[in-house]
Amino acid sequence: MIKFDTNKEQMIFPVTIIRGGTSRGLYFLSDEIPDIAHGQERFLATVMGKPDPLEVDGLGGGQFWNSKVAIVGRSQRSDADIDYTFVQVEPLTDTVDYNANCGNISAGVPLFALDRGLITLPDGEHELRIWNTNTQKMLYSELTVKNSRALVAGDYVMSGIPGSGSKIFMDFRDTVGATTGKMFPTGRLKDSVVMEDGTRVSVTICDVSNMIVYVAATAVGCNGLETLDELNVKKTMFDRCAEIRGKAVLLAGLVDRWQDGRDWFLPPVCMVTGPETYTASDGTTVKREQCSLIGKLVVEGCMHPTFMGTGSCCFTAAASVPGTIPNDMLPEREMGPSFVFGHPGGTMPMEVGAVLDDNCNKISFRRLGFGRTARKIADCSVYVRPATMDNLKVKVVLPKAW
Repeated sequence: MIKFDTNKEQMIFPVTIIRGGTSRGLYFLSDEIPDIAHGQERFLATVMGKPDPLEVDGLGGGQFWNSKVAIVGRSQRSDADIDYTFVQVEPLTDTVDYNANCGNISAGVPLFALDRGLITLPDGEHELRIWNTNTQKMLYSELTVKNSRALVAGDYVMSGIPGSGSKIFMDFRDTVGATTGKMFPTGRLKDSVVMEDGTRVSVTICDVSNMIVYVAATAVGCNGLETLDELNVKKTMFDRCAEIRGKAVLLAGLVDRWQDGRDWFLPPVCMVTGPETYTASDGTTVKREQCSLIGKLVVEGCMHPTFMGTGSCCFTAAASVPGTIPNDMLPEREMGPSFVFGHPGGTMPMEVGAVLDDNCNKISFRRLGFGRTARKIADCSVYVRPATMDNLKVKVVLPKAW
């Protein structure tokens, strides 16, 4: 039953705010909010503060990495512990997007599930099986539990987050083909995109955890070592990347016209550069020998400040396969069980165990993931005005699997 405030003007819903990795999200129990058939997308957009793109009248942060939602419940599957749906409420548009997953927000799911009593675990190290409904793929989370709560304090350090925390390892080994059903949607390790100005750009389209389009930074007029401030004013680069995104989405069979895919939030375009010394956003120097590659994500209208968690898995997976653009830029063109790449916020250490195959779409992984930290910021109630929710117009993007 929905609760109302004293004057019956606003509905009240419990919500938990968790920082997972380098993102912050709102976490809801699935049975405590409207479902997808009863206005869930309008509810979430209202909670975030739509229609204002700054999201001042809600809990969103006016940036896509702070306008994320996790909906969590007991699993309906015998082979999973938790069901989890990710929702991206896009601040700059009227879109509520269910057609993706977020590795950072995924890292907060075990904390929330333990806190809300969806699962109970004894003290020690555990692996949780998390069914992601967006991608219809299983995620695995390794974490330390004490008193049936996920430990927060620890010595694990991740770029982009001050201090340290307890390590949560997120393993995405079973997420190949999350968007299209294939690791390489076109069946090729590289594709040639013909631009409207007549030039050709070589790209790798890879779909692991989330689909990403990889391109050499030089192909979009950059050297890959620029700061975020320098990149965010490069209109020509953004226009070129938008065209590449649209034409890659067309090649992947997701749209009928490339123009329909150019303004999609996903897939991002990843500008790839070989290992070089560069300056991270906090002013620290990342030396050439500290990373194997550099990747910078171009999302809708701006640069990603760090690197998406799911994108990190996709980048690592693509770099594991000889013949892709990322692999071509590896100094030795080989990868061991660990892979460290540079991004605007610093470096990202990854763990990978690829099982290669002559057929690029039969490649699999024994292990594919990254360490994260997560911290609960608040347990609280959010107030929603029914009139605002009922009158809000939003565009919903649902996964094809739904």
